[in-house]
Amino acid sequence: APKRPRSAAAEKAAGAENPAARAEQVVALGKVLGDDSLAVRCSCLGLRELRALRLLAEQAARGIDYRRLGHGFPPQHPTDRLTYREGQHPSFQKSQQRSQESVFALRKLCEQLVAQKDQAAARICSQFVHEIGAGSQAAQVATLDGVLSALEGELLNPLRSLNEGKSWMCQTFSKHPLPSEAIDRTVRDITQSVLQDSFKRWRYGNPVGRRQLQGLSNSQLAKWQEATSGWMKLASGSIRVHEDEDNELGLFWATKIGGPSHGFDVEGQCHLPLLANARSKVILVSDPSYPHHPVGRAHFKLLFTVANQPLLWLETVNKDFRAPVDPGPWGSAVLMHAVAKANAMGVMLSCEPRLGPTLAGVAATFHPSPVIVQAQDRLVLRPSNAVVEASDYLSNKHDWLQMTEETTEPLPRVLYIPPSAMPPGAGSPAPAAAASSAAGARL
Repeated sequence: APKRPRSAAAEKAAGAENPAARAEQVVALGKVLGDDSLAVRCSCLGLRELRALRLLAEQAARGIDYRRLGHGFPPQHPTDRLTYREGQHPSFQKSQQRSQESVFALRKLCEQLVAQKDQAAARICSQFVHEIGAGSQAAQVATLDGVLSALEGELLNPLRSLNEGKSWMCQTFSKHPLPSEAIDRTVRDITQSVLQDSFKRWRYGNPVGRRQLQGLSNSQLAKWQEATSGWMKLASGSIRVHEDEDNELGLFWATKIGGPSHGFDVEGQCHLPLLANARSKVILVSDPSYPHHPVGRAHFKLLFTVANQPLLWLETVNKDFRAPVDPGPWGSAVLMHAVAKANAMGVMLSCEPRLGPTLAGVAATFHPSPVIVQAQDRLVLRPSNAVVEASDYLSNKHDWLQMTEETTEPLPRVLYIPPSAMPPGAGSPAPAAAASSAAGARL
């Protein structure tokens, strides 16, 4: 399988003037361009520019022409990340003409950069913006840091899909219309934040995002925004359970792990809430036996009850359709991660009722007498920053217009209540007593 792009840190560690690192970029660029001599001439560029150029060429050469093919459900495009990297799916075959045009344009760009290497960063940014189908305004704000991070995250196809497939996102899965101008604005804001290398800052720092998290203390906010990560030992080896990486660009690919109805090129409007809402994250599972990308994913949200109590909302764990790994132990591992996060933040954790016994067992590894509560809470959904909200667990509507505050129906759940989240003076009741009394109090 094609190699996963190395991170900027890995490239830096290789040494900015390391001849081997530079030669690696040149060889890979020449292979894509079909012109080794032109690639050698491009070795005059800085290593970062050269690397961005190589990644841009690789991803543009195996891009999907969303402008022509669109989105659609059932999925017409790949349903796992590795298949995008390989570029052999019928969607790529149908997009060959555009990919060839992209490679031709990149050859011309390389010729220009050899003569004007001082303009390399700006020209590469402009070409990337063109490839993803974004407008001139996006080109004006693009930075090499942002473009390089996007390319490292293999975001050419996701960003192209969002920008060229906006007309496919102007209705819900149930065919209810959505305001096209608002969808356009959301896609523009997402795209520009990536190009400016400020995606995570934008997610948590825009006014709608701040309102979604209003009521958390500063320490709780910091912990929620943290890309918490840890390794867990299993009988078959170790897995990493993590909330993506620090820049959160993995959110663009997260819904290609299982699903497949919330992907960037299938019902793309359903993907926007994960990208644009400060209350929305994922817990990912990475297995070293499948090194290509994370193989497990669970939606993870920060919501509030009608009594303005914050809670962590955990949805089911999905497995990558292609990865030959055993997902059996993942449920407990993800719960362990979520319980630890709830303890660190001092907030409740809300799970599916069927997980009650497992949740109790996991929580008992932190406290000898964990408080596990059966409840039917109504939750407050503050306005979405993505025009819609999407969840098969918060509503039976799958995805719906959510630009104003609303309250859910009573939702049967099981709650873990950390000691630090217990009401003042409540003490530490026995689990069984807490399950009946606390549930009644929250109905």
